[in-house]
Amino acid sequence: MYNNNISDVTITLSSLYELLLNIGNSFDIQENAELFLKTFMSQKNLSFAAYLTLEHPNNLNKVHSIPKIENDLFSIPPSSLDKIQFHHFYLLDAAHPRFQLFNKLTKQSQNEVLVYFTGSKSVLILAKKKGNFDKQDWIKYELVINKFSLFMESLESHHQIKEEIRIKEEQAEIIRINNEQLKKQNDNLVKYIRSNNELEQFAYRVSHDLNAPLRGVIEFSKLLERSAQENFSEKQNSLLKFILDSGIQMKGMIDGILDYSKITGAQLKLKKINLNQLIENVRNLLYHDLQESKGKIIVNNLPEFIVGDSTKMIQLFLNLISNALKFRKENLVPEIVINAKREEHQITFSISDNGIGIPQNSQGCIFELFSKAQNNLGLEGHGIGLNTCRQIIEQHKGEIWLDSEPGQGTTFHFTVQMMSLPVSKEPALSGINC
Repeated sequence: MYNNNISDVTITLSSLYELLLNIGNSFDIQENAELFLKTFMSQKNLSFAAYLTLEHPNNLNKVHSIPKIENDLFSIPPSSLDKIQFHHFYLLDAAHPRFQLFNKLTKQSQNEVLVYFTGSKSVLILAKKKGNFDKQDWIKYELVINKFSLFMESLESHHQIKEEIRIKEEQAEIIRINNEQLKKQNDNLVKYIRSNNELEQFAYRVSHDLNAPLRGVIEFSKLLERSAQENFSEKQNSLLKFILDSGIQMKGMIDGILDYSKITGAQLKLKKINLNQLIENVRNLLYHDLQESKGKIIVNNLPEFIVGDSTKMIQLFLNLISNALKFRKENLVPEIVINAKREEHQITFSISDNGIGIPQNSQGCIFELFSKAQNNLGLEGHGIGLNTCRQIIEQHKGEIWLDSEPGQGTTFHFTVQMMSLPVSKEPALSGINC
């Protein structure tokens, strides 16, 4: 008898050791579950083995099963899990009230089903078509099953954290790209700064035109820094800090510039402009404002290309669309609709919104420098953006005007003369650099 007990202990220890060898050989959840369940199947002559997780009081999520079953999610009656204790075996035969529930889950007719709740949400289901389970024998395996379940739950958390870090890295890369685009835009702005007789009038220009996209980069960087700093590596945190510091430094530079720049320059730098790309760039620059207001930009019937000064044209659309977002109605999602009509010698554009509109007594002087429309909502512009739009349109040999009804919205119309690229210059790429 003593020798038989020694033999039983030796066999049990060997089985446990074999199971332990199949825990943690890889970081793949499916592979770990498959190896562990296969070992159980071969050792205990099982007809079915499955590892599931209790994701919700009424839902079991299948991680892996042998043989495979089609369903990945099983809804179970709440009453079926009443008085269930974790770290506890439940041996079910045909007479047990819960037997049919778990027998049906195996997709086979079983003689007995053994269910083990372990870890914080792990469920192991084992079944035999022939023969019975020896409950005392299975108690010996509790330690290994618990170890396996805790490892699998930790591995799932590892994958979730890894996925979150991947998303945060993608967001950091988007911020870096946007920051580079803003730096290029600012470098171009600095190059075209001019000393002229109107420079003093434009001292307050920057906050209206450039602070919106820059604020988005800075605030997004701060949000990412707060939410993901512990999950990032030292190198990633260093990169995020560099992006944030560069954005803040750039804002300081812009605030110190008297920005009249290339907008009022007499000479146009003509190139072929892809209008769809231009609108997309405006969306990116106004990302923060669009997200905050849930605003929509709807584009209809735009020509694919026009010839013009790309920097000034993007400034034109940026000013008009940002105004539509700023002077929106309370509790109404702003919609901005852009249309265009090609005529013999020009293209007529219209940008319509569903905002608060412009009072009749302000419409005649709205394009004058420092002229501000009156409203009852406490909203006030700088009186600069629309004057800049008029200058840009006039430089493109066009006109700008508006139709507006207070409380109904505003439509700005403008024309752009159809121009050709200078023969002496090579055509630019179809995109625009913003």
